Amino acid sequence: MTEILILYILIKYDATIYKIKKLIEEKFFMYASPSLGTINPALKKLESLSCVEFESKMSDGGMLTKTYKITPFGQKYLKSLISAFKFKNKAHILNSASILICISDILEEEEKKELFKNCLNNLQILKTQILSALENPYNLYGEIQKNTIKSNIPVIESLIEEIQ
Repeated sequence: MTEILILYILIKYDATIYKIKKLIEEKFFMYASPSLGTINPALKKLESLSCVEFESKMSDGGMLTKTYKITPFGQKYLKSLISAFKFKNKAHILNSASILICISDILEEEEKKELFKNCLNNLQILKTQILSALENPYNLYGEIQKNTIKSNIPVIESLIEEIQ
């Protein structure tokens, strides 16, 4: 997901690694807050794939800074990452779907339909699994646990409604 966020930021702005981190935190604070130790290797990978390029400059303070920008290939790569996103971890479905829906503005209508279909399927599966877990008599949830788990259902339903 970090690569997706970096490329999305770079579609909107040319930015240094610090600015990328700040913009991700500002725009996606509810869902993601990657560290520089996560962003830096992701940028290097994206650079090796020719998705991003940078320009080095001396800052006013005498430090060498790199300003990154997305390449045309990087734009296509981002769209393919979004369109073919695989929800691998149940614990991340809600956050991942929320991020993908938020960044869907860069997709063409057909790509957006496919993304929404993918998110919809995974959100419905998650909702079913939550309801099943709550009804399972062998899950000895306390009241606070049940209420915490149940609190995700309206969020899931709202996202489902938004993308239908």
